[in-house]
Amino acid sequence: MKKRHLKKRVIVLGVIILALILGFIFYPRQSSSTTPKKQTVKVKKQTKKELSYYKKENAQRYQEYQKQHPEYSHEDVITYVNMNLDYDFYGKIIRQDHPNDLDTIVNKYYQLDPSYAPDDLVEINDQATPGSYGYPYRSHLVRKCVYDDFQALRKACQEKGFELYVASGYRSTKWQDEIYNHMANTYNQAKADETCSRPGHSEHTTGLSMDIGLDQYKLDDVIKHPQYQWFVSKLADYGFIIRYPDQKDKLTGYLYESWHLRYLGKDLAKKVTQSKLTYDEYYARHH
Repeated sequence: MKKRHLKKRVIVLGVIILALILGFIFYPRQSSSTTPKKQTVKVKKQTKKELSYYKKENAQRYQEYQKQHPEYSHEDVITYVNMNLDYDFYGKIIRQDHPNDLDTIVNKYYQLDPSYAPDDLVEINDQATPGSYGYPYRSHLVRKCVYDDFQALRKACQEKGFELYVASGYRSTKWQDEIYNHMANTYNQAKADETCSRPGHSEHTTGLSMDIGLDQYKLDDVIKHPQYQWFVSKLADYGFIIRYPDQKDKLTGYLYESWHLRYLGKDLAKKVTQSKLTYDEYYARHH
């Protein structure tokens, strides 16, 4: 009887020892492969980028415009509202109080005083140029600050083998009114607004913009000139930009005008060109 109890104890003890040995051998491996260690991950809260051109007074407008255009990025929403694109063109009129500044902007929102006229206008063509649309020489005016850089650009074009001239420079508000009314009466107001500024809203009135001709190519055809791409690539070096780029009419309000230049000065023209933004967008981010 005692032997039988002893034998049972030995067996039980052996089973316990064997279980402990097996547990020691297999448990660490099993725990390491099936029970991953708990890791603490710090989640950084995502916030919208703070932009230097964010304006607190436009906060409500930003929110409403974002709801209307969920496809736009945060940066674009801020830019477009700063441009006043949450209003229809000519739906909000802002008097431009700094018309003489080199970086001034005049568009379908910013309007010049009806009596404004630069006091430093000079003739830009010379009698050696073919004149507008290939007709005899015509005098056109621009502000004096434009003159030297335009003549330097003109000389570079001559060295390249073609002629550059101004087909239309400064226009008074009265003159612009006549042009706009003629367009509207000939076609209609919507058609006129695609390519012509309403009086007080034309960059030509600043004396800093011009429509140019290349050799005998008419305005609509200057883009067909064999040296046109070279010409455009050099503009910023002389302080100019193409003011109304291709496929940007929803931003600028105007169809592509390959002939319309705006003078900004060399430093600013290079910055705008490098940004790949329209001047309206660039202005909205820096004012």
